[in-house]
Amino acid sequence: MEGSVQMPALSLKIVAIVLITSGLTEAQTAALTTANPGYDPCSNYTVLDQPWRATNQSWYYACDQYFEWSGWYRLLYYGMNIRMPERCSSGCSTIIALWLNGSHPQVQDGIVTRQICGNTGGSCCNSIYSTISIRVKACPGNFSVYEFVEPVYCFSAYCADITTLTPANFSTTGVVATETNITTDSSFDPCYNYTALDNYWRDIHTYYRGHDDTRVEWKGWYRLYLQGQSAQMSEWCVSFLTCGGFTPLVLRGSHPQVGDGIVTREVTGTHWPSTCNYYRSNPIQVKACPGNYYVYKLVKPDISIPFPSYCAVSFSNSSVDPCSSYTDLNDTWRSSTDSTTTSHCDGSLNWVDWYRLFYQGQSAKMPETCVSPYGCSTGTPLWLNGSHPSLQDGVVVRQICGSSFSDCCYFKSLPIRVKACPGNYYVYEFARPNFCNAAYCTDTSNITVTDASTTTPQTALSTAVSGYDPCNTYTVLDQPWRATNESLDNICDQDFEWSGWYRLLYHGMNIRMPERCSWGCTTAAPLWLNGSHPQIQDGIVTRQICGNAGGSCCYSYYSTTSIRVKACPGNFYVYEFIRPVSCNLAYCADITTLTPANFSSTGVIQETNIMQCTSIKLQL
Repeated sequence: MEGSVQMPALSLKIVAIVLITSGLTEAQTAALTTANPGYDPCSNYTVLDQPWRATNQSWYYACDQYFEWSGWYRLLYYGMNIRMPERCSSGCSTIIALWLNGSHPQVQDGIVTRQICGNTGGSCCNSIYSTISIRVKACPGNFSVYEFVEPVYCFSAYCADITTLTPANFSTTGVVATETNITTDSSFDPCYNYTALDNYWRDIHTYYRGHDDTRVEWKGWYRLYLQGQSAQMSEWCVSFLTCGGFTPLVLRGSHPQVGDGIVTREVTGTHWPSTCNYYRSNPIQVKACPGNYYVYKLVKPDISIPFPSYCAVSFSNSSVDPCSSYTDLNDTWRSSTDSTTTSHCDGSLNWVDWYRLFYQGQSAKMPETCVSPYGCSTGTPLWLNGSHPSLQDGVVVRQICGSSFSDCCYFKSLPIRVKACPGNYYVYEFARPNFCNAAYCTDTSNITVTDASTTTPQTALSTAVSGYDPCNTYTVLDQPWRATNESLDNICDQDFEWSGWYRLLYHGMNIRMPERCSWGCTTAAPLWLNGSHPQIQDGIVTRQICGNAGGSCCYSYYSTTSIRVKACPGNFYVYEFIRPVSCNLAYCADITTLTPANFSSTGVIQETNIMQCTSIKLQL
């Protein structure tokens, strides 16, 4: 039936025919879609009504490479027909504007193949970005459908020519119901009638994964989770390219109290680099529920926003008072007046639980006012955007600002929790910043001397625990794709939640990190150990990590972190891996170092849940 459209369900899987084309030639793909004599892409397609693709939009960083394109697509512009440009184009909310190098077919031409060109500004059809072709068909009703495929590069996106608008006729497709955003039934309680939404990529810590909430069929009320833990929408600005999408959507305004009932809140989105509330999406309804959780009547975001996604944040719950269980942070370089270096980056550390700031042994706190760029021995000093709480306030959440250029809050880092403690000090639940180089600052303008001997701070270093030996407590990484005999790809270890110590295996055999410049390892910038492995008698040692990229074996930007290493009985090593400073980087395993593995002395081995990240894509 002409114009029959299958809209995506919440699982983000389309109902339309899905073509599995990975690894197939164009001829094989064509055979798949044409072998069924009744198949017609004019009646089996997915609608892309994304006005930001139009040629009248300015350049931006939209990226079509992260989608798992599958099947045929029809372009719309606010419900009107629009088609790809046939000439050199720019804008389209991207850097590399993709256009059709050839005319559109006529209905009688059937399915044709056309080259895709990428305009990089200096070249309308740059050879690097113009190596793919797509199939196109003209359909009755004056519209075209396209079999889009993954572009070869980010940031590039398929364009829509604003001069080609024509009315779209969906009269044969049935009436599409438009859901209202207002709940008026007083007997209905969404606290007990909701859908659980547990998408790990909605976390404000998660980078772009190609998700687009305008592609979701939203219906009813939702409760947010993150990997099984109750979560809520973020009330705090987060940087673009987070929450799994391109434009993170947050709640503008605080959450309601239980007694407030159902309230309406605005939803806003961040523009590059960290312009909060730049986009205004469609408002949603929110309700606070008994049991300390919230439910949301999520709706389709404004389609003019590039790849929007609702953000979620979760805070740990513990019966332990953080005022009596924290880690000392006594780094003198964190002083708001220290500018001796700009190399420190808290994004490369594993932050765990709560911290108390000290300066030269004296109790300190975070600054509440702007810190000049390059203060605190980092490029982007992080300060508390809001006052510290009082004792009666308990645990509060505060936004973190990062100073850069002439803007005191140019970067908006992740929100943190803060608590005031008896004894006139504060503790902070620091989170890993989502960019480098950035570090939390210590306000040294008003230091107070406090006797901390009555507290028992917990240490983040595993070596402080009596009897702890990482040779007996580690996570196994048996991931053969890390080996140096593997080819280049785009694996990124920055996306993993590194915690603790790891032992490398290769199909069950011992393997260790390379000690020299390496290549491959299924990543773009292989990470290797700049120094020899220790002996057993050396105990735990620290080694620099080097990244091979840009023609340099130890490229300076990728080589700013160090890890700890230990040699273990049984001829193997354990590594305290941490988050690399950038993507796409991954820790390598030297294929020439294989030895038999013996697990007889290690007891129970912890299995890892780390997966190859190139498979994480959105199905349209």
